[in-house]
Amino acid sequence: MTLALHSWGDQTNPNNLPVIFCIHGWASNAQVFKPLAELFSEHFHFVAVDLPGFGDSVCEDAEQAYDINHLVSALLDVAPKGAAWLGWSLGGMLAVQAAARAPDQIKKVMTICSNARFLADKQWKQGVPSPLYNGFMESIDDVKTTLRRFAALTVVGEQKDMLVHLKWLQQHTQSQSTQSAVLKASLNLLALMDNRKLMAIFPQPCLHILATDDAIVPNKLSQELNALNPMHLVSFVPNGSHACLVTQPQSVANGILTFMQGSK
Repeated sequence: MTLALHSWGDQTNPNNLPVIFCIHGWASNAQVFKPLAELFSEHFHFVAVDLPGFGDSVCEDAEQAYDINHLVSALLDVAPKGAAWLGWSLGGMLAVQAAARAPDQIKKVMTICSNARFLADKQWKQGVPSPLYNGFMESIDDVKTTLRRFAALTVVGEQKDMLVHLKWLQQHTQSQSTQSAVLKASLNLLALMDNRKLMAIFPQPCLHILATDDAIVPNKLSQELNALNPMHLVSFVPNGSHACLVTQPQSVANGILTFMQGSK
Protein backbone atom coordinates (compact mmCIF):
# COMPACT_ATOMS: atom_id res chain seq x y z
CA MET A 1 0.00 0.00 0.00
CA THR A 2 1.45 3.33 -1.10
CA LEU A 3 0.26 6.44 0.73
CA ALA A 4 0.56 9.87 -0.89
CA LEU A 5 2.25 12.67 1.04
CA HIS A 6 1.82 16.44 0.73
CA SER A 7 3.98 19.11 2.33
CA TRP A 8 3.89 22.82 3.00
CA GLY A 9 6.76 25.16 3.71
CA ASP A 10 10.31 25.14 2.43
CA GLN A 11 10.67 21.77 0.73
CA THR A 12 14.38 21.56 1.52
CA ASN A 13 13.80 22.49 5.16
CA PRO A 14 17.11 24.46 5.30
CA ASN A 15 16.41 25.88 8.74
CA ASN A 16 15.85 22.41 10.14
CA LEU A 17 12.33 23.32 11.20
CA PRO A 18 10.50 20.83 13.41
CA VAL A 19 8.26 18.54 11.35
CA ILE A 20 4.57 17.90 12.04
CA PHE A 21 3.06 14.81 10.42
CA CYS A 22 -0.68 15.17 9.82
CA ILE A 23 -3.48 12.61 9.40
CA HIS A 24 -6.90 13.74 8.18
CA GLY A 25 -10.32 12.55 9.28
CA TRP A 26 -13.05 10.48 7.70
CA ALA A 27 -14.30 11.42 4.21
CA SER A 28 -11.56 14.02 3.77
CA ASN A 29 -7.96 14.27 2.56
CA ALA A 30 -4.63 15.88 3.41
CA GLN A 31 -5.64 19.28 2.02
CA VAL A 32 -7.76 19.89 5.12
CA PHE A 33 -4.49 20.88 6.85
CA LYS A 34 -3.55 23.53 4.28
CA PRO A 35 -5.10 26.56 6.06
CA LEU A 36 -3.32 25.55 9.26
CA ALA A 37 0.02 24.77 7.63
CA GLU A 38 0.13 28.10 5.83
CA LEU A 39 0.11 29.89 9.19
CA PHE A 40 3.21 28.00 10.32
CA SER A 41 5.66 28.56 7.47
CA GLU A 42 8.24 30.12 9.83
CA HIS A 43 7.79 27.64 12.65
CA PHE A 44 7.16 24.12 11.33
CA HIS A 45 7.37 21.97 8.24
CA PHE A 46 4.02 20.23 7.65
CA VAL A 47 3.77 16.82 6.00
CA ALA A 48 0.26 15.38 5.57
CA VAL A 49 -0.78 11.94 4.36
CA ASP A 50 -3.78 10.89 2.29
CA LEU A 51 -5.38 7.84 3.89
CA PRO A 52 -6.11 4.89 1.54
CA GLY A 53 -8.73 5.73 -1.07
CA PHE A 54 -8.74 9.46 -0.27
CA GLY A 55 -6.88 12.24 -2.07
CA ASP A 56 -4.02 10.79 -4.08
CA SER A 57 -3.72 7.50 -2.21
CA VAL A 58 -4.95 4.47 -4.14
CA CYS A 59 -6.92 1.75 -2.36
CA GLU A 60 -7.33 -1.65 -4.02
CA ASP A 61 -8.71 -3.54 -1.02
CA ALA A 62 -10.56 -1.32 1.44
CA GLU A 63 -11.02 -3.93 4.16
CA GLN A 64 -7.33 -4.78 4.18
CA ALA A 65 -6.27 -1.14 3.97
CA TYR A 66 -8.38 -0.24 7.00
CA ASP A 67 -7.28 -3.14 9.15
CA ILE A 68 -5.89 -1.20 12.11
CA ASN A 69 -2.56 -3.02 12.27
CA HIS A 70 -2.01 -2.77 8.53
CA LEU A 71 -2.91 0.93 8.43
CA VAL A 72 -0.83 1.97 11.43
CA SER A 73 2.18 0.14 10.01
CA ALA A 74 1.73 1.97 6.71
CA LEU A 75 1.54 5.33 8.49
CA LEU A 76 4.67 4.62 10.50
CA ASP A 77 6.48 3.68 7.30
CA VAL A 78 5.81 7.02 5.59
CA ALA A 79 5.99 9.40 8.55
CA PRO A 80 9.16 11.51 8.82
CA LYS A 81 11.34 10.26 11.64
CA GLY A 82 11.18 12.38 14.75
CA ALA A 83 8.06 14.27 13.69
CA ALA A 84 5.32 15.29 16.07
CA TRP A 85 2.01 13.75 14.98
CA LEU A 86 -1.16 15.76 14.49
CA GLY A 87 -4.47 14.07 13.72
CA TRP A 88 -7.92 15.43 13.03
CA SER A 89 -10.89 13.30 14.14
CA LEU A 90 -10.19 9.76 12.81
CA GLY A 91 -6.63 10.92 12.21
CA GLY A 92 -6.20 11.75 15.87
CA MET A 93 -7.33 8.29 16.89
CA LEU A 94 -4.84 6.78 14.45
CA ALA A 95 -2.05 9.00 15.80
CA VAL A 96 -2.71 7.68 19.30
CA GLN A 97 -2.63 4.10 18.03
CA ALA A 98 0.68 4.72 16.25
CA ALA A 99 2.29 6.51 19.19
CA ALA A 100 1.34 3.70 21.54
CA ARG A 101 2.96 1.23 19.16
CA ALA A 102 6.10 3.26 18.42
CA PRO A 103 6.90 5.57 21.35
CA ASP A 104 10.54 5.79 20.30
CA GLN A 105 9.51 7.17 16.90
CA ILE A 106 6.72 9.51 18.01
CA LYS A 107 7.65 11.92 20.80
CA LYS A 108 4.62 14.25 20.77
CA VAL A 109 0.98 13.80 19.79
CA MET A 110 -1.73 16.37 19.07
CA THR A 111 -5.35 15.67 18.23
CA ILE A 112 -8.04 17.99 16.88
CA CYS A 113 -11.69 17.16 17.58
CA SER A 114 -10.80 13.54 18.17
CA ASN A 115 -12.36 11.08 20.59
CA ALA A 116 -10.95 8.26 22.70
CA ARG A 117 -13.89 6.10 21.62
CA PHE A 118 -15.95 7.20 18.63
CA LEU A 119 -19.29 5.57 19.45
CA ALA A 120 -21.30 6.36 22.56
CA ASP A 121 -22.59 3.65 24.86
CA LYS A 122 -23.80 3.39 28.47
CA GLN A 123 -20.27 3.67 29.82
CA TRP A 124 -19.07 6.31 27.33
CA LYS A 125 -21.58 9.12 26.92
CA GLN A 126 -19.35 11.50 24.98
CA GLY A 127 -19.35 9.66 21.67
CA VAL A 128 -21.42 9.69 18.51
CA PRO A 129 -24.95 8.33 19.06
CA SER A 130 -25.68 5.07 17.28
CA PRO A 131 -28.57 6.53 15.20
CA LEU A 132 -26.26 9.12 13.66
CA TYR A 133 -23.60 6.52 12.89
CA ASN A 134 -26.16 4.06 11.51
CA GLY A 135 -27.69 6.77 9.33
CA PHE A 136 -24.39 7.36 7.57
CA MET A 137 -23.72 3.65 7.23
CA GLU A 138 -27.15 2.95 5.73
CA SER A 139 -26.73 5.56 2.98
CA ILE A 140 -23.03 5.01 2.37
CA ASP A 141 -23.47 3.58 -1.13
CA ASP A 142 -24.69 7.03 -2.19
CA VAL A 143 -21.26 8.65 -2.10
CA LYS A 144 -22.34 12.12 -3.21
CA THR A 145 -25.03 12.40 -0.55
CA THR A 146 -22.82 10.93 2.16
CA LEU A 147 -19.99 13.36 1.48
CA ARG A 148 -22.36 16.32 1.31
CA ARG A 149 -24.10 15.40 4.57
CA PHE A 150 -20.86 14.84 6.41
CA ALA A 151 -19.24 18.06 5.22
CA ALA A 152 -22.34 19.97 6.36
CA LEU A 153 -22.17 18.30 9.77
CA THR A 154 -18.53 19.30 10.26
CA VAL A 155 -19.34 23.03 10.03
CA VAL A 156 -22.41 22.96 12.29
CA GLY A 157 -21.73 25.35 15.17
CA GLU A 158 -19.87 27.98 13.18
CA GLN A 159 -21.20 31.49 13.67
CA LYS A 160 -19.47 33.09 10.68
CA ASP A 161 -19.13 32.16 7.02
CA MET A 162 -20.51 28.64 7.44
CA LEU A 163 -21.46 28.27 3.79
CA VAL A 164 -18.10 29.65 2.63
CA HIS A 165 -16.24 27.07 4.71
CA LEU A 166 -18.59 24.30 3.62
CA LYS A 167 -17.91 25.09 -0.03
CA TRP A 168 -14.16 25.12 0.59
CA LEU A 169 -14.30 21.71 2.26
CA GLN A 170 -16.33 20.22 -0.56
CA GLN A 171 -14.05 21.64 -3.25
CA HIS A 172 -10.69 20.89 -1.64
CA THR A 173 -11.12 17.88 0.63
CA GLN A 174 -13.75 15.69 -1.03
CA SER A 175 -13.98 13.79 -4.30
CA GLN A 176 -17.03 12.22 -5.90
CA SER A 177 -14.76 9.43 -7.15
CA THR A 178 -14.30 8.16 -3.60
CA GLN A 179 -15.43 4.54 -3.41
CA SER A 180 -18.27 3.62 -1.09
CA ALA A 181 -16.20 0.61 0.02
CA VAL A 182 -13.52 2.98 1.30
CA LEU A 183 -16.06 5.11 3.15
CA LYS A 184 -17.58 2.00 4.70
CA ALA A 185 -14.29 0.39 5.73
CA SER A 186 -12.96 3.58 7.29
CA LEU A 187 -16.25 4.22 9.09
CA ASN A 188 -16.16 0.64 10.40
CA LEU A 189 -12.67 1.29 11.73
CA LEU A 190 -13.93 4.36 13.58
CA ALA A 191 -16.58 2.26 15.28
CA LEU A 192 -14.08 -0.43 16.29
CA MET A 193 -11.32 1.76 17.71
CA ASP A 194 -11.20 2.28 21.45
CA ASN A 195 -8.15 4.22 22.66
CA ARG A 196 -9.12 4.61 26.29
CA LYS A 197 -6.69 2.05 27.70
CA LEU A 198 -3.89 3.30 25.47
CA MET A 199 -4.40 6.91 26.48
CA ALA A 200 -4.44 6.04 30.17
CA ILE A 201 -0.83 4.84 29.99
CA PHE A 202 0.36 7.16 27.22
CA PRO A 203 3.94 8.30 28.05
CA GLN A 204 4.32 11.05 25.42
CA PRO A 205 3.27 14.69 25.84
CA CYS A 206 -0.18 15.00 24.31
CA LEU A 207 -2.52 17.87 23.46
CA HIS A 208 -6.20 17.44 22.66
CA ILE A 209 -7.84 20.40 20.93
CA LEU A 210 -11.63 20.43 21.16
CA ALA A 211 -14.18 22.83 19.67
CA THR A 212 -16.89 24.21 21.93
CA ASP A 213 -19.70 23.76 19.36
CA ASP A 214 -18.59 20.55 17.66
CA ALA A 215 -21.59 18.52 16.46
CA ILE A 216 -19.59 15.26 16.32
CA VAL A 217 -17.12 15.28 19.23
CA PRO A 218 -18.70 17.06 22.23
CA ASN A 219 -16.59 19.52 24.23
CA LYS A 220 -17.65 17.77 27.46
CA LEU A 221 -15.23 15.06 26.37
CA SER A 222 -12.54 17.15 28.08
CA GLN A 223 -13.63 15.83 31.47
CA GLU A 224 -13.29 12.23 30.27
CA LEU A 225 -9.89 12.90 28.73
CA ASN A 226 -8.64 14.49 31.95
CA ALA A 227 -9.86 11.46 33.86
CA LEU A 228 -8.11 9.07 31.49
CA ASN A 229 -4.76 10.81 31.75
CA PRO A 230 -4.28 13.95 33.87
CA MET A 231 -0.92 14.56 32.16
CA HIS A 232 -2.60 15.23 28.83
CA LEU A 233 -3.44 18.84 27.99
CA VAL A 234 -6.81 19.96 26.65
CA SER A 235 -7.52 23.27 24.92
CA PHE A 236 -10.61 24.69 23.27
CA VAL A 237 -11.51 26.56 20.09
CA PRO A 238 -14.29 28.97 21.16
CA ASN A 239 -17.41 28.88 19.01
CA GLY A 240 -15.72 26.27 16.85
CA SER A 241 -17.10 23.40 14.79
CA HIS A 242 -15.68 19.96 14.03
CA ALA A 243 -13.87 21.52 11.06
CA CYS A 244 -12.27 24.25 13.18
CA LEU A 245 -8.84 23.62 11.63
CA VAL A 246 -10.35 25.06 8.42
CA THR A 247 -12.86 27.52 9.83
CA GLN A 248 -10.68 28.94 12.61
CA PRO A 249 -7.10 27.90 11.84
CA GLN A 250 -5.54 30.70 13.90
CA SER A 251 -7.22 29.51 17.09
CA VAL A 252 -6.04 25.95 16.44
CA ALA A 253 -2.56 27.21 15.55
CA ASN A 254 -2.27 29.09 18.83
CA GLY A 255 -2.83 25.88 20.78
CA ILE A 256 -0.37 23.92 18.66
CA LEU A 257 2.37 26.56 18.94
CA THR A 258 2.02 26.82 22.72
CA PHE A 259 2.18 23.05 23.08
CA MET A 260 5.09 22.55 20.71
CA GLN A 261 7.16 25.27 22.35
CA GLY A 262 6.32 24.21 25.89
CA SER A 263 6.60 20.40 25.71
CA LYS A 264 9.90 18.57 25.71
